[in-house]
Amino acid sequence: MNTLRLVPDVNVLLSGLTSLRGPAVDLYQAARRFEVVFVLSETHFTELAEVLTYPAVLGMGEGVITPSFAFRTAAELHRIGEYYEQVERLDWPSCPDPKDWYLLDLMVASGANGIVTKDKHLLRLRDRLNIPVFEPKELVRLGVI
Repeated sequence: MNTLRLVPDVNVLLSGLTSLRGPAVDLYQAARRFEVVFVLSETHFTELAEVLTYPAVLGMGEGVITPSFAFRTAAELHRIGEYYEQVERLDWPSCPDPKDWYLLDLMVASGANGIVTKDKHLLRLRDRLNIPVFEPKELVRLGVI
């Protein structure tokens, strides 16, 4: 069986890293065991660096997020993920948030099996554009993780 290759949204990565349990944690642990491969790009790391400065994010996980935590996380993601530095940018007018277009670009460029997110507008693209977009809890329900 081929390993599932997924483009994770940053919201899923943060939940997987800062929560004690739940589907996003299960997904992150599956990636650590190389049962699932995270397909990542430079934009993931840029977005992570940005959101790690938000007060609401810094409060996640009861003080877990420190500069050391951020560095360890970036190093681990490079180790466990499949990394794409240059990805062709496409236009996705059906996706209302242009900041999320990189996830769609990366899925197309890498041939990943899908995107995993909690964003409702990305989840709606599943039906509108016939794009494989999943919530972490769906991957658990399907027995993928």
